[in-house]
Amino acid sequence: MSDEVAAIPDSPHGAGASAYFDVAEKLEVLSTPATYGAGIRDVKVIETHFAWLFLTESSVYKLKKPIRAPELDLDTPAKRFHNCSEELRLNRALSPEVYLGIEKLVRGADGKLHLGGEGAVVDWLVQMRRLPEEQMLDRAIVAARVPGDTVDAVARLLTGYYRRQLPIDIAPQAYVQRLADQIDANRRELLAADLVLDGAVVEKVIAAQRAALEQLKGEVAARAAERRIIEAHGDLRPEHVCLAAPPAIIDRLEFSLDLRVMDPCEELAYFSLECRQAGAGWVGERVFSQYRRETGDPISDALYALYQSHRAATRAKIVAWHLRDPDFKSRQPWSAIAAQFLGTALDCLRARPSS
Repeated sequence: MSDEVAAIPDSPHGAGASAYFDVAEKLEVLSTPATYGAGIRDVKVIETHFAWLFLTESSVYKLKKPIRAPELDLDTPAKRFHNCSEELRLNRALSPEVYLGIEKLVRGADGKLHLGGEGAVVDWLVQMRRLPEEQMLDRAIVAARVPGDTVDAVARLLTGYYRRQLPIDIAPQAYVQRLADQIDANRRELLAADLVLDGAVVEKVIAAQRAALEQLKGEVAARAAERRIIEAHGDLRPEHVCLAAPPAIIDRLEFSLDLRVMDPCEELAYFSLECRQAGAGWVGERVFSQYRRETGDPISDALYALYQSHRAATRAKIVAWHLRDPDFKSRQPWSAIAAQFLGTALDCLRARPSS
């Protein structure tokens, strides 16, 4: 840990904490064009579950929220610095020219907050090169401007990345049990009373997935025995894919190794699902087909379908969780979107052969 990080108070409740955890002050300063130097005319602010993004004409700065949640603890500056460092390290594997570094937010001698420069460090931001919005895959799908050759370039990027990853050693039966446990965990969450989802539909989805896993457990175990499990992207969606030349894939899931550990075919099944949800299922299927052609991966259609169904149920759970967040609860019809994903989870197992 650097001296600057060690010097930051490591508790949000300690003496002088208000100077370091005044979120409103940070947001005001980082929303101001002058903070970023001469020539910056506008700053666009985007809020996500775990961070705020500040977009200038050419750069993006990400400030982590000082939160503590079951899946992510960012309640001290030192923890946020570590998270920023992990985000930088992990994402440079798929987009080295996008992730530029970590910038410090300091309180200068004038008592004001500044981005970089001299002063007491109060927080940290990931700095990225701003990508053209029209070239992000989700936007390109909406505009019906997704060139097939560019999709092939994305497939090559992903396939090369997967091939470079060291396999994760996991016992075959442990891998089967891991998937079974994930299915059961989804059931518990999806049946939570406060999410108000259709319990009968949830039970149909889970029953179908359990039946499919029982039928496919030999092949699932073989995926681990053949050492096909790797550390993947973890959250591969169209909004994280840039169709530039060369393409870039951003926002790798940085806060949980466990959530990044998976079969690359499960990740590609998830990506295909998200492309279908966005209105261009052919994109994900083309990427998967090219991956399978180039690697000779023998995965069956039935296991791919189970992976896709499982990821659809997981997405239903994550979408429904928005109902628990007062900042996001009213922004989208989350219950309806979650129900749509549950329907997709059933459709995936109906549409593919079972053996």
